[in-house]
Amino acid sequence: MKTIGIIGGGQLGRMACLAAHQLGFRSVIFTDQKNSPASFVTDAVIVADYSDQKALKEFCKIVDVVSFEFENIPFETASFVASCVDFHPRAEILKITQNRILEKNFLNEIGVTTTEYVTSNFEENLKEFGKAILKTATMGYDGKGQRILQVSDTLVSDTFSTEMILEKFCPFDSEISVMVARSKAGEIKAYEPLTNIHKNGILDESHYPAKISEGLKIKAQELAKKIAEKLDLVGILAVEMFVIGEEILVNELAPRPHNSGHFSMDACVTSQFEQLIRAITGLPLGSTEFHSKGYMKNLIGDDVKNIEKFFQNPRAKIHLYGKAEAKPGRKMGHVNIFE
Repeated sequence: MKTIGIIGGGQLGRMACLAAHQLGFRSVIFTDQKNSPASFVTDAVIVADYSDQKALKEFCKIVDVVSFEFENIPFETASFVASCVDFHPRAEILKITQNRILEKNFLNEIGVTTTEYVTSNFEENLKEFGKAILKTATMGYDGKGQRILQVSDTLVSDTFSTEMILEKFCPFDSEISVMVARSKAGEIKAYEPLTNIHKNGILDESHYPAKISEGLKIKAQELAKKIAEKLDLVGILAVEMFVIGEEILVNELAPRPHNSGHFSMDACVTSQFEQLIRAITGLPLGSTEFHSKGYMKNLIGDDVKNIEKFFQNPRAKIHLYGKAEAKPGRKMGHVNIFE
């Protein structure tokens, strides 16, 4: 019986542990938070700072393979763990996806189109773009660390206290995402894309099937497979994209299970979490075929107080994360609703 280590104790780690247990594996969580969502469903928990190498060594001794449930863990932590035990996705992928500049540079280098972007001379380039989004290069998520700018806005580039990137505003038709998995043997499987709807910068709903043409669905899957192969991925990757007419631009990458992949838990032959476990343990990948249509609804903050209406829906599958307190912007759970 192999033991799978997960760095991070949030809801994605929780659902990864449940998937691991279904396949007969044990799990251990390494987190810097007490009473984290994953801590209630795992075999063991180590609570320590992510830079605590003594604790990390103890963690590595009791696991056979390690993955992570969020990509903002320190790169040094990932590198240290990878030097001690089998670690997937590899630490170098984290380094790329933790930084929007490195990420977009990588995508452009492998021939994948992104929005136009610059990393300097922001005022001058803002005039050229007309409308743009200024983002922190690292740590921003769920709309944080971002600011929409008009051509009339004034910026002084050398006053920024952190590395920034300026992206040309993209008037897209829709946002989609594709989950793609790659195994140790190099087997690659991509899920069909879902259409994503955001509210206040946070994913609100993901709809399957995606509201795009069949040709675009195939193109999106092929793009995701190409990126996974070029990254030498072992694990699972979310590829977020903009659809503009019959064109696709890749927006962001997340080398872990993703909010937009949650519908796979109930509507697909193999959930994204089972696929992750299969990929990192050397098992063959499961089928990515969807057997049901519908959508995933996030329960954010006080949304969870209205949970009763979902219990009244016989076609709703409810997933609560075990978080003690609802706060604005906090993901408390999600519901998969079948059509």
